[in-house]
Amino acid sequence: MKNLRWMPNVLTLGNLTCGFMSVIFASFNSSEGYIVGAVLILVAALLDGLDGQVARWLHVSSPIGKELDSLADAVAFGVAPGYLAYVTYLSGTSVALLGRSIDLGVPVAAVFPVCAAYRLARFNIQSSPDSFTGLPSPIAGILVALAPICLPNVHIPKLLFAFLFSLVGFLMVSTVRYSKPQSFILKNLHGFKLAGLVLLFGLLLLLFKFWVIFLFIGLYVLSGLLTFVISFIEDHRY
Repeated sequence: MKNLRWMPNVLTLGNLTCGFMSVIFASFNSSEGYIVGAVLILVAALLDGLDGQVARWLHVSSPIGKELDSLADAVAFGVAPGYLAYVTYLSGTSVALLGRSIDLGVPVAAVFPVCAAYRLARFNIQSSPDSFTGLPSPIAGILVALAPICLPNVHIPKLLFAFLFSLVGFLMVSTVRYSKPQSFILKNLHGFKLAGLVLLFGLLLLLFKFWVIFLFIGLYVLSGLLTFVISFIEDHRY
């Protein structure tokens, strides 16, 4: 196992590389470049999910791996989605200020890397084994990436997209609690049950493409918001 201790960090660096390449492809300003950039964010999320599990399986978790993971996530799920959102939906919203034309899409797009960086820093100093505080940055990044993939020919009003985009960003730094489904799955599903779940998800992905991911991610985001609202109502009932 010690001979494989490098594997988790390689996966993490692969995550960072995918984030960097996503920015490069999105900068081509073509529909193909946007799709490739979005898919690379999804690949980064897959690698991000694997590096921690591999480290635990190999018993090689380390402080440097944790810090490296946060740096990679800031690129792949902060900078890359922010830039992708800007070039696909937010650019071109200009206003005149002091005789100059200011693109409002730039500060709106900056919300994502700022929120992702803060959330990752907070996670490094305070985290719970059973839940996340705030929407996990990979989930937020996937949501942004799915827009050009699932809705390539759909016109989304800039104001509506800016609102939803900012909402997802602020959810990352919110106090809304989100469960850790991966922990539940790995603790309670083994062998044939786990294989069956993987096969079922693969079949659904084959039939419905990326809409399956969008559905599960959307339900996950709503679950945290619903739990937050219910808790708020119960705390302020009397």
